[in-house]
Amino acid sequence: MPCLELKVAALPHPVPVTRLRSLLEKPGAAVLRRNYVAEAPGHDDSHLRNRIRIAAVLAVNLTDPPKPIDVAAPDDAADELIASAPAESEPDPLAGSFAKGLEIWLADGERAVCVLADADEIPGALTMFDAWLRLVRFQPAFQRLDQRLVGLNYLFREGLSVAVQGSPAETPPDEETFFDCIAPIPEIDDFREPRFVVRLPDAGLAWFHDLLRSASAWLEGNSYPNILGSR
Repeated sequence: MPCLELKVAALPHPVPVTRLRSLLEKPGAAVLRRNYVAEAPGHDDSHLRNRIRIAAVLAVNLTDPPKPIDVAAPDDAADELIASAPAESEPDPLAGSFAKGLEIWLADGERAVCVLADADEIPGALTMFDAWLRLVRFQPAFQRLDQRLVGLNYLFREGLSVAVQGSPAETPPDEETFFDCIAPIPEIDDFREPRFVVRLPDAGLAWFHDLLRSASAWLEGNSYPNILGSR
């Protein structure tokens, strides 16, 4: 039975690679946050709830808040000039001052880790889960796959890898049985690589998927004006 496998590198990236982390860790900035803890109705397994938590985050730099762009109404001549000029990408007025994304908390016993993700990474992760659902519905294709490694994976920028894997082993193999259950060379998991790994049963797939969808829906309905209560 496939399971959800989450891997996080032991050491975070030395510099932020997401807009959300860059803003939250900006030196000398007073950052206002608005948080929403994602909920997934219908999942009552306390074990899963204690292993994963996803919070949607809106963050704005109050030290240097976004500035509105004042655009004067152009005259007819200016209209013609603008129409003939090549299109250029406009700078983001919120860059560096506003960000929205996810805090993904993973727990394994007494250990816990938090990984940040930008909102624009969510669609890619949802696509992976949607592909998994389509695969499950078409049983002939699913049965032809190697059950040890289904082969679906999504990597967030800050190093969180979300994958659909085979059944998690309850205990690691001992020296005597290791070579009896070892996978082919391309599938060997290098146990020497220091990292944080959480494996959950197949129910964790639907749980994580629903949390992502809940957080994504909240972020889509909220923006910079919402964080200050102007809308």
